[in-house]
Formats: sequence, structure tokens, C-alpha cells
Amino acid sequence: MDNHLAIPMRLTIKGEVRLGGMVQAVLAIGHAMESGFRTLESGQRVPKNVIERITVQLADELVLLAETGIGISAHPYMVFPLFLPKDLPSKGLRVIVTWVDDKGQRGELARTLL
Repeated sequence: MDNHLAIPMRLTIKGEVRLGGMVQAVLAIGHAMESGFRTLESGQRVPKNVIERITVQLADELVLLAETGIGISAHPYMVFPLFLPKDLPSKGLRVIVTWVDDKGQRGELARTLL
């Protein structure tokens, strides 16, 4: 099931983006997150397919690592703070979010803040 491909990953940044400050990141991932326990009316079991890892990097530094599993709902939604560095990195200030599921499927989203 590739249901998650129909729903994109979104990253919204709330607050004033300024060096040394803090913003709120709102992440929504389109993924069905099938636990492997659900059955269809026909009695056929829906195969397990869950996100196992979500990472967030800010300016090449890992700021969030979530190791997830069947306890996460479909289309995961996360809100977390991003503390911005005091100095602007030479490559600019970029946020990169990635996820990997148990079937090896991946999603990635990059956003430049400054």
C-alpha cells in the first residue's frame, strides 16, 4: 500500500525566524501506518507498514531523532521547537526532515529558513 504517497509531507514554521531565536516546527507526514493487526471485511490481514525513524537536521546538525513504531497514528503529526543558531552557517540555515519505514520507503523535505 502506497497510500502515504498521495499525502505529502508538510513542514510549517511558526514564529519569527531570527538567529539565536526559537521557532515552532509543525510536521505532518502522509503515511498510513498500518500496524499489521487490521483485517479487511474479507478477513485478509493488512500487512504491517510503519515509519521506523524520523530525523530532523538543522544546518547539518541532528536536532530530532524519533524511533517510532506501531504506536504512532496514521499520518503522524508532530510539533517541536527549533532553536536557531546564533551565527548563520556558511551554507545557510536549512531544515531537512526525513523518514524511513519498515519496507525501506523514504520521504524527505528540505526548507531554507535563512
